Amino acid sequence: MKKNPGNLNIIRKQIKRTQLILILLITIFMSTGGMIISIRATEKEFSENLLNTSELITKLYDFTNDYSEQELCVFMDNIVENLSGVDIISIVNTDKKRIYHTHHKLIGTEYDGTIPDFTKHPSGYYTEDDKGPSGPQRRTYSAVYDKDNNYAGFIMTIRLKSSMAQVTYRIITLFFIVTILAILIELTASGVLFKKIKKEFISFTEDFEGTKILVDSMRANNHDFTNKLHVILGLIQIGEYDKAISYIQNISMIQKETISRVMNSIDNPSFAALIVGKIARASECDVRFILQEGFCFRTKDIELPSEALVTITGNLIDNALDEMNRTQNDYDSVKELTLGVYTKPGSLLITVKDTGGGIPLDIRDKIFEQGFSTKGPGRGIGLYHTAQLVESLGGKIKVESEIGRGTCFMITMDK
Repeated sequence: MKKNPGNLNIIRKQIKRTQLILILLITIFMSTGGMIISIRATEKEFSENLLNTSELITKLYDFTNDYSEQELCVFMDNIVENLSGVDIISIVNTDKKRIYHTHHKLIGTEYDGTIPDFTKHPSGYYTEDDKGPSGPQRRTYSAVYDKDNNYAGFIMTIRLKSSMAQVTYRIITLFFIVTILAILIELTASGVLFKKIKKEFISFTEDFEGTKILVDSMRANNHDFTNKLHVILGLIQIGEYDKAISYIQNISMIQKETISRVMNSIDNPSFAALIVGKIARASECDVRFILQEGFCFRTKDIELPSEALVTITGNLIDNALDEMNRTQNDYDSVKELTLGVYTKPGSLLITVKDTGGGIPLDIRDKIFEQGFSTKGPGRGIGLYHTAQLVESLGGKIKVESEIGRGTCFMITMDK
């Protein structure tokens, strides 16, 4: 059997890996894009909020023209306490003196920072980033006027960059948490979906493999049937009608009993079809095919892909048939192949025993190496793939052999 069902496992793993990568990339990409948009919107909101707050404070300040320094301080403190999104308010007169500042220790001190140029901003308001005594900040300047509408100084409504950064960090943290949750939800959903897809995929491959095996089985049975027809025709031609009838009845009974036993003992259609086909091929090779006592396979006992069972058992049977055909040329010698399959909850044992020439001790450790074969160039693939597949499923493969008496391969799996 040339096909290596391990490729199907590789394909399934590649599909699952690709699916996971796509989920991660799409989720991260969308989350990153949403986070960038949100941060930019927040930055814009900072500036708009400062501008609106500055406009409100300027209008309220118009009512404080007759306030003393202490009254102004109390009034502005009350405003600051009820404002959100503003860290500092500073009022500077035309003498560059701070007549109010959120940090009271700066009240009365000289302002040595940037002097706003309202000639470029006729509205009397504008926002820019700058640096003050409290560190990097975003500030909105607004011009103030006295009762006679003369320029009397300016108000700075300030949001510290550190305060803005905290909001940005909260946005990033929120998006990070949402991204992780989204990935977990998507992985859970994709896991459920993948199991359904895997189930359908396995069902499809099993049906396909079963059909292929049945075709091979029919082909082998066709050859065997042709040989039997030749025997019947010969008996009729020489006038042995009773022997012809007896021969037909005998082979019909044997065929029916064999198929019935296989189907009753094996509840996996693909696996059963393989064994029926190999029995036919053994008959064609003049090999007696024996099903060992207690022969039984129940899928509920151990979960294994059908293609794996077919490949492992088929390769070992083919190897045994080839060995007996190659080494036994004595027509009087007995050629027998004994197959044993046994399951119990969580365990599987497969044995394939032949009466071939046996495996020399000096090469027994090499038979599972890729490319090693005593059958000539281009061989040495079947046993290598069989061993690789068995190991990939967590099983073990052993061989016992005696020169001149035959070889027995044993496969054990425990789940």
